Amino acid sequence: MNRKVLSFIFAAALLAVSVPGGVMAAEGSKAGKQNRQEMKRLKAEKKELQSQAKAAKANGKLSKEDRARFKAERDRLRSEKKALQGKGRGE
Repeated sequence: MNRKVLSFIFAAALLAVSVPGGVMAAEGSKAGKQNRQEMKRLKAEKKELQSQAKAAKANGKLSKEDRARFKAERDRLRSEKKALQGKGRGE
């Protein structure tokens, strides 16, 4: 009788410990996939921004407004990229 009770308690404890770990692992893999997709999107946005800046420069110099807009957009992309890289490292 004692063995059955002990084995039941042990099995219940083992199940309780293993289930959250499995759930967390699945969430981690989804987060990693999401981060890769987000990084891909940010790289595409950066490439588009560079092509817009190049097109704007084609007719001469950039205006102060364009320069400020490109700088703000570039800084936003950098900060988003750094935030994503921090998430990937568990920070």
